[in-house]
Amino acid sequence: MRSAYARLSGESERGRDLFTSEGGNWSGYALESVLLATVCSQITGNESRARGRAGQGILIASDLRDSVLSQLGLQAGCEEWVGLFRAVTQKSERASAAFERAETRYGSVESSEKVELTTEPLLQASERALRQISRPDDFQWDDMHGSAPSNALSRRIQFIRSRVPAFMKSRLNAGHLHAPRGSTEYGNEKFRCPDCGSHDINYVADTVLCLRCDTPTNRID
Repeated sequence: MRSAYARLSGESERGRDLFTSEGGNWSGYALESVLLATVCSQITGNESRARGRAGQGILIASDLRDSVLSQLGLQAGCEEWVGLFRAVTQKSERASAAFERAETRYGSVESSEKVELTTEPLLQASERALRQISRPDDFQWDDMHGSAPSNALSRRIQFIRSRVPAFMKSRLNAGHLHAPRGSTEYGNEKFRCPDCGSHDINYVADTVLCLRCDTPTNRID
């Protein structure tokens, strides 16, 4: 949550004011931090804290939608965020309602602009958060958006609605949220996970982790 608060205060994201029309798009990365914090609270069984964090995320996304962002596609992205916070806290009916609102607004975006909208920070951040929640079974952009540009956003919502419950079930059963995916290598014989024996590695910041189970992995001498 600290990273979310730092971003919202303007202490990161290059000092952008995220509650202006110019900077609001970048609020996605703050919402990403809130969503992941919500998921972590769910995993640890602290449902009260998870609901509180989800509530904060919903308030931020709603404020951005109603008072900051004027572009219809970005307003739809805020509805998507509301749905995500509902979905990860297992509020399925309210999540569905939010996703329906998002899909309706996405439907008003010009076909020629739909793929481009997925590259905006507000939407990239939710995709990045979902990819971390999905790990170790990463998905690709095409899995989420399909191959038809005119259907990219409707496919996106369908993907989120159908996959988030399964992602969350896997995380809750495992009791673990995987580290974000950094630079990866497969079958690197110079590294071996001391826990599961994998030679697949994930470089995150200054740490080398097992790509399969996140155990810190050292080079084999």
